Amino acid sequence: MQKELFVIVLVFAILITISIDQAEGAELIEVKKYKVINSPKVCGDKMCSEIDEQRAKKGLSSRDIKVCGDRPCHEIVVKTPTINKSGPLGQFRLGIPLDLIQCKESHHLVIKTANMLPACVKVENMEKLRQRGVMISEIKQQKIFEKLAEDRKKEDIPDKTIKDFSTTLSVKSDQIYNQRYLIFEGDGWHGYHNVEITISGDSFSESVLTKTDKSGHLIMLWPIPDSVGGMRYHIFATDGIHEFEMDMPIAP
Repeated sequence: MQKELFVIVLVFAILITISIDQAEGAELIEVKKYKVINSPKVCGDKMCSEIDEQRAKKGLSSRDIKVCGDRPCHEIVVKTPTINKSGPLGQFRLGIPLDLIQCKESHHLVIKTANMLPACVKVENMEKLRQRGVMISEIKQQKIFEKLAEDRKKEDIPDKTIKDFSTTLSVKSDQIYNQRYLIFEGDGWHGYHNVEITISGDSFSESVLTKTDKSGHLIMLWPIPDSVGGMRYHIFATDGIHEFEMDMPIAP
């Protein structure tokens, strides 16, 4: 009699445990389904979507995820300025060489003296700006352009202009709470897809992953290691369908 009672109690306990597990599993699936999104952001060394899932299971808000000091990911993303890709600076950040940047009609391409970045100015203002030292001289600019064209020819690199960039990737550097970052932002990638970005130099190479949103937009912050800087680095990105590459200097 005692043995039969023990078996009944044991079976009843197992059924309760299974019911609880199933209920908890259903709750986790429900949380994951509605609270976890395919985020284009990266938090530290993990994708935000991975951390969101972990926090969602605990019933915590994903808006507290931190990536830079005490600033959450969404703050960085919101405050990242949007660059007009058809403008001179936008074209440069897409990886278009200085000498191939295009200006709208009645404007002429010039290079700023302070930072060697491109600008498009009205033809009637061009000489005045050069006389004031705001823009480099026409001779110096022409020499830079000739050198860029010569280097591409030697390395057999195609001449890419804004027409070649239906898939875009803008890369800029910034410093947040004494930490240097490269901020990647792009459009035209495969929606809800992983994008692998590789940053490489003479003695450095690192690949990182991010995810696009539904529309194929991506944003990723990459903390620049202390050992990186003081030279030009090659950046290559692919989602398995599209590819993008450019060379850019990273300050020491």
